[in-house]
Amino acid sequence: MAPTQSIVPVKPIKTEISRNDFPEGFVWGCGTSAYQVCNILDGTNGNIAVDMYSRYKEDIRMMKSMGFEAYRFSISWSRILPGGKLSLGINQEGIDYYNDLINTLIANDIKPYVTLFHWDLPYLLEKEYGGFLSEKIVYDFRDFAELCFWEFGDRVQHWITLNEAWTYSCQGYVNRIFPPGNGYGFGGDQMNPRDNSVIDQRKELEIGQLEKGIDELGKMAENEDLGVSFVPYRGVRVESQETFVFNNKTIVLRKLMSPPRDKAADKERAKEAYTVARNLLLSHAAAVQSYRKKFQEHQKGKIGITLVTHWFEPLNDTEKDRKAAKRALDFMLGWFLEPVLRGRYPQNMMDYAGHHIKPFSPEESNLLRGSLDFLGLNYYTAWYATHDDNPDAAEGYYRDQKTGSSWLYIVPWGIYKLLKSINDAFNNDTDKLPAIYITENGCDEQNNHKLTPNTASQDTQRQNYFRDHLAKILEAMNKDHVKIEAYFAWSWCDNFEWYDGYRSRFGIVYVDYKNDLQRHAKDSAKWFAKFLQK
Repeated sequence: MAPTQSIVPVKPIKTEISRNDFPEGFVWGCGTSAYQVCNILDGTNGNIAVDMYSRYKEDIRMMKSMGFEAYRFSISWSRILPGGKLSLGINQEGIDYYNDLINTLIANDIKPYVTLFHWDLPYLLEKEYGGFLSEKIVYDFRDFAELCFWEFGDRVQHWITLNEAWTYSCQGYVNRIFPPGNGYGFGGDQMNPRDNSVIDQRKELEIGQLEKGIDELGKMAENEDLGVSFVPYRGVRVESQETFVFNNKTIVLRKLMSPPRDKAADKERAKEAYTVARNLLLSHAAAVQSYRKKFQEHQKGKIGITLVTHWFEPLNDTEKDRKAAKRALDFMLGWFLEPVLRGRYPQNMMDYAGHHIKPFSPEESNLLRGSLDFLGLNYYTAWYATHDDNPDAAEGYYRDQKTGSSWLYIVPWGIYKLLKSINDAFNNDTDKLPAIYITENGCDEQNNHKLTPNTASQDTQRQNYFRDHLAKILEAMNKDHVKIEAYFAWSWCDNFEWYDGYRSRFGIVYVDYKNDLQRHAKDSAKWFAKFLQK
């Protein structure tokens, strides 16, 4: 039996724009992912998280009461295939869970948008052949996808193969602070990526354990003259310490910058990231090919991919910095977007990192080209980019780009420039850019255990973030005729934010970690309730 859940009624508050400003049929949703909502090194993990596993029916009713008509969630590969492969058995309990989740959504007039891979790779595949470092993953991912199409495709009309391939490749293998997280971390020792004792070492960690070896990807600053606020992007961290309470346990979280690394280590990390990215793309193409050949005609659904990027603004109005900004965009977005539209990597990547990147064969290129019915796009922030002839990185991914991007702002106009840039580059008869879904957009605040739920739910900055970004999305649609058909707020509720654990709150619904994970609608949730009124 699911635990009793307290929900504060959602009372709409004033908003300056509404859904009625958008075209009829535009889809409004919110999102989470499996491991993030299903207790990291701050003494917590994702085993319980915010317990949406048990409370999804109450959460779905709350979504409906606010006016959301779509919910983006991910299917945990390990939950339905514990061994990662069909030959190692299907977990029927996992299949039943997702069937009930999907049926509950539909019963509440909410459309399921399903992500197949949100970074929770079955450990046995990592142990057997290195996960996405091996091309063997392509066949196992295809089989997993086919199982999902077979079991759920009669009700799921929108499939997303992968979430943020850049994050998985770069943060997981270059910086190694996201899954699979091999290398620096877990006590500060540099572990062999293929070391099978990694998981055992993770299990032995206690509350308050230090996580060391974290790259400083950017510097956070404030500049009131610019009229913007700064918010950290996932994985950006400087030296810090804080204490908070989770499930009646006091958690001491300490984070330190990484020790110096040598050229050989950085070079190897870059090679791994480029290899992983390639296998992610081939896995996507294999799943799309299977869906289109075996399922799409009968099930009438659509399949796409979700990519993430910042907007990169030239720091100086110079030709070098303009090229640097384009190069940065190519190394983050184009790395994955050009293959699925054009069947090849961006020329910038081949010019600067071609020595690390294995090109696609003609057959692979044909499979990739046009392998999406829609483009999912996650946008949070914008960075400045400047040309750097001598980047700090000794070797590897960051040196390949020859750019420096240091500030993380709340920049609504960044999403407008991004959408216009994508549309200008790819909306043509050759590339055939499909409709864009904004699959994640949002901002966080740091967890403060001293605040009451009522005080913590007064999130004016988040309300303004949503309002201003939606206004810029609407501008791109009206002024530049960018075809955008859906918007998903990130996230539905405060959740386990991977490396950040529970210290970062992205939700429009406040989760009280000290009181049985009770839900409270934040002011941003009330804002959406008003915004979504027809």
